[in-house]
Amino acid sequence: MGETLEQLLTAQEVADKLRTTPSNLYRKIKAGKFPAPIQLSIRCVRWKESDVVQWLNNLPTSVPSEADLELA
Repeated sequence: MGETLEQLLTAQEVADKLRTTPSNLYRKIKAGKFPAPIQLSIRCVRWKESDVVQWLNNLPTSVPSEADLELA
């Protein structure tokens, strides 16, 4: 009974959250660096907001230093 509806986002809304363009969003998906959307119909796809938020929360919080890169 306590279920809430999942917010579904368009490509433009996701791109805005990522501060990028829809074209770059689709490049990330093709490269396997971002979750694929849910196919609602032939020409309609959406992303679950929770998937986008989870992906953003899992981003590294700092840029590696040169010393860190030498260890890799």
